[in-house]
Amino acid sequence: MSNTATLEPSILSIDGTQITYHDSQDSRGHDDVLVLLHGTGGSTTSHFGFLFPILSAKQRVVSIDMANPAHGEALELEDLVVQVAGAIAGILPGRKVVLLGYSLGAVVTAALAARHPELVKRLVLVAGWMKTDLQQQLRNDVWLDLRRSGSQAIRAYSTFCAFGGPFLAEKTMGEIQAGMDLMSFDGFGDSQMDLNRRIDIVADAHRIKAPTLVIGCTHDQMVPIRHQKALFGAIEDSRFAEIPTGHAVVFERPSELCHHIQRFMDAPAEHPAGTVIATPRP
Repeated sequence: MSNTATLEPSILSIDGTQITYHDSQDSRGHDDVLVLLHGTGGSTTSHFGFLFPILSAKQRVVSIDMANPAHGEALELEDLVVQVAGAIAGILPGRKVVLLGYSLGAVVTAALAARHPELVKRLVLVAGWMKTDLQQQLRNDVWLDLRRSGSQAIRAYSTFCAFGGPFLAEKTMGEIQAGMDLMSFDGFGDSQMDLNRRIDIVADAHRIKAPTLVIGCTHDQMVPIRHQKALFGAIEDSRFAEIPTGHAVVFERPSELCHHIQRFMDAPAEHPAGTVIATPRP
């Protein structure tokens, strides 16, 4: 399903940290370059296996894999902002890009847009948030306890939290077991989960000037949709779309997600600031 396996990954060094990225290179005649940033514990391959090939059929797409900083200290949001900003400047010198972030990637892209507006032409924020609240911290606490204990229940718990109730209700354990078995956990993922507890980009969000598409997920238990609605309210030039999925929209409804992204790429002025975009109907 993904053509990322056939793309040769490239490496770029940012402040001593080795960053992997994928670049479709062909612009397809489109003026804009779309840059993708994955969420917690993810990568281009795991989170954008469907989106990358579909979106790169219409324009140049670059997907950046965040990495554990070389300094070896606790992961901070600014570490990831520096990585992504450095990668954009290195891969696409002198270019402003359309920057899409998913989950933690949305937090990083929003902060980057506020702190480095010279790099960002437009923003797409998928399942993002501005400030971690108690509900998210409690979920994080359970995940951390399971991770420390070494319990395999962390796979079931992560699946339960990531996918929407209506999606899981139509599946059998056999249908989702393969995905659960593929889950992997490592130190960088742990650092990202720790960072998730400390997110506060409220001030950054209010400084964003780039035209922004905020996408929320109706059944999201990891980052409930109130967070995306708060982003929509905080960013001056934003419009809002809602997809009836859980947090794992990149797996549940990738085609619908691609529809919203591509419309914003092709016709960014179609929906003025403050618009709640209608959900596509079959």
